[in-house]
Amino acid sequence: MKKIGIIGGLGPLATVKFMELLEEDLKNTEENIELVVINDPTTPDRTSYILDNNKPNPLNKILEMVKKLEICDVSIITMPCNTASYFYKEIEAKTNIPFINIVSETVKYLKGKNIKSVGVLATEGTIKSGIYEELLKEYQINYLIPTNDEQKIISSIIYDGIKSGKPIDLNKFYQVINSLKEKGAECVVLGCTELSALRQIYNLEDEILVDAMKILADATIKYLSVK
Repeated sequence: MKKIGIIGGLGPLATVKFMELLEEDLKNTEENIELVVINDPTTPDRTSYILDNNKPNPLNKILEMVKKLEICDVSIITMPCNTASYFYKEIEAKTNIPFINIVSETVKYLKGKNIKSVGVLATEGTIKSGIYEELLKEYQINYLIPTNDEQKIISSIIYDGIKSGKPIDLNKFYQVINSLKEKGAECVVLGCTELSALRQIYNLEDEILVDAMKILADATIKYLSVK
């Protein structure tokens, strides 16, 4: 049986929502696919480390989860966390199991849709790391991000809202989206899995929103289906 290995707990709600997306995709296939999840919420915060390398490094915890998934003989490994893609090369170098990267899949999706200019909503760590910026530039897609004040709104939604299980002010959320749209964004990537969870919780189906975690789920199932 084919097995999807999931590096989870980054954070826990996003992991659950990712599994829901996978299960929804699996309804449309005749494949027998098992989900193997290592859900370790003690992994140090990725943004904290990216902003200050003196903070605890989450890479060792992530690699521990990779080794556990290898023992389970998974067919593929994926990780529903945009910020942790900062460690993509280190993860890929430590395993022979195919690793599906959420950032790479999202940018390839945008290129396939012939998008020329995109806004990205993400953690401060993801923005600072440049993981979206570098790949979007490589694909010749214009990259737009919130202002410092707008980023504070998005960070609060992620950490004080979704991660804390508290209500979200959708007006402020759309305030930032509309600002990016006014600057020329054809669409806005939800480049944080907590924002993907927000989309699912509030049933947001706006065409301007591109859900990176949904793209990751689709790409994961597609990869296994052609193997």
